[in-house]
Amino acid sequence: MRARWIITAVSAALFFGGSLLTSLRDPWFQNLQRPDWLTFEFLIPFIWTFIWVCLTISAIIVWERSSKQSRPWLLMGMYAAIALLTSVYSPIVVELRSLTGGMIVGGLATLLVYILAFLVKPISQKASWLFLPYALWGPFGTYLTWLLIQLNQGAGR
Repeated sequence: MRARWIITAVSAALFFGGSLLTSLRDPWFQNLQRPDWLTFEFLIPFIWTFIWVCLTISAIIVWERSSKQSRPWLLMGMYAAIALLTSVYSPIVVELRSLTGGMIVGGLATLLVYILAFLVKPISQKASWLFLPYALWGPFGTYLTWLLIQLNQGAGR
């Protein structure tokens, strides 16, 4: 039970930490040209919150399904790496004004999601399925960042 709270606290700290480091209301970021079809941008924070909750639940399941003798520290490190990469996306894009850096970080996090989903499947199929929202959104978010690069040539390489 204590592990659930620790995993949740670490997850929340990483989730909110990235948000505290930057503001997506930054004028530079707000003035970037976006694709005409991106009419649902206001939903993106809710999508990420859902994804984050799924990953947190997955980490808790994996931890609790493992025996005390063989705690999955490497897997927990991979969960943390995904969370850290996801958290630094906005500061890299907005504060460093690096769309390319954001695309690389987002793509790397998505790749780790696929690997980790595969690695946790033998421990828990449910934990593995909880990666699905990220596995679907990650490539889309990376593609969207690539589109921002194309639409805003010279802005924030």
